[in-house]
Amino acid sequence: MHQKISPYVLSFLVTLSYAVQAQVAPPPLVQWGISAGLNQYKEPGLMQLQGPEVGFHARAYNFAPMPQLHLEGDVLLGQQRYTSTSTGSMSGVHNIETRWRGLMPVWANTPNQRGLFAGIGIHTLWNDLRGSSSTGSGGYERSATPLWLPVRWVGNFWEVEAGVLVYGRHTSKLSQANTTPPSQDVVNTQRKGAYLQSKLNIQLDSKNALSPYLRYTGLGDSDIVNNAYEPTSRRWQAGVVWEFMTL
Repeated sequence: MHQKISPYVLSFLVTLSYAVQAQVAPPPLVQWGISAGLNQYKEPGLMQLQGPEVGFHARAYNFAPMPQLHLEGDVLLGQQRYTSTSTGSMSGVHNIETRWRGLMPVWANTPNQRGLFAGIGIHTLWNDLRGSSSTGSGGYERSATPLWLPVRWVGNFWEVEAGVLVYGRHTSKLSQANTTPPSQDVVNTQRKGAYLQSKLNIQLDSKNALSPYLRYTGLGDSDIVNNAYEPTSRRWQAGVVWEFMTL
């Protein structure tokens, strides 16, 4: 003899089923990347840093609360050669750059991740110039933290990104240079700058792609603090990224 299920119990079971399904949301999609390239930094007429760099990259999207949000991070490690007409040269200069971005679609086909995106980005940069150059000049650590407003267009094969500087702080630890008399550390403010990056997406299969890229960053003169300032600079970066999905 079959026993009828109460409509109240049935309603409760259906509601519970929907609630469980809503809580078990799919995990966000993560795209990883490894890159190799060249980095050239130049302060025209003053000095230049140039050398190879390797990068580690991550891009995550399809978050349950905000599926259209893109969170991204890049870490670039370089070893460069310093040259200057006034202070000689130095090899083995370490360079660490990081980039962190949050992007949302302005107009985009979200399921295919194509279209126009905009957001905010925070970068960091650290150079280790400590030691003596070929002429005996003392070096020092340099670091910077700029805030950017990036815009990106993603097509079927091309990805183009541009950014405008909002605010940047540049720290020069001049006290490490062992000058006479000793110099003081300086923190300068940068407010003029932009970058442009172009990347070609060559899809190998559903989970792997190769992406050659070219990036240019230009910064204007900073303010003057204790008679010291950061001059106009130009940075070129080029290389290729292997991008892959783990799922």
